[in-house]
Amino acid sequence: MTKKIKYSTDVSSAPEKLAEAVEHYVSQGGVIKVIAEGESREAEASRTAREADPETELCAKVDLLKGLVAKGAGVAALQYSLRMNQREIKRLASENGLKIRCCQPVRRARPNRTRGVATLNDATAGHAMHYSALGYTVPEIAQLLGLSVRDVWDIGKAYRFEFKTTLQKDSGNASQEDNQPT
Repeated sequence: MTKKIKYSTDVSSAPEKLAEAVEHYVSQGGVIKVIAEGESREAEASRTAREADPETELCAKVDLLKGLVAKGAGVAALQYSLRMNQREIKRLASENGLKIRCCQPVRRARPNRTRGVATLNDATAGHAMHYSALGYTVPEIAQLLGLSVRDVWDIGKAYRFEFKTTLQKDSGNASQEDNQPT
């Protein structure tokens, strides 16, 4: 059995008490700063801090730039992190003696076709089949194992295993697509 307790809320006195408290605060020398709609107090504080000391902001950006360049970040990542355009980032990097490397491509260069048939062992084939079971495609498996795509296909032929060529869609969506008339 639950007991319902009724509370009486005196709504009409709440705004009066608030107005009285604000008047008391202002009379003691307090200042109430109005923050624009859609902004928070933290955003307002950070903006005023940046406007107050641009030199500190520049030092912080240079430190962040040095750290990101040391990790190998590209220009797009630097633009996002520093909230600066590409020209400003390059200028800031050249002023501080930093060299921004271009982003490295995901793929390696194609292996030479003149290379002989790779000697593939059971361990490599097992790794390839394991990656395939996890959902990796043939080019991804080749990249992970340091093989050519042809070598991965040869593993499939030798071990009678079918590798995935593309990422598989959800089975629910595939069955719905198959049932649609053409």
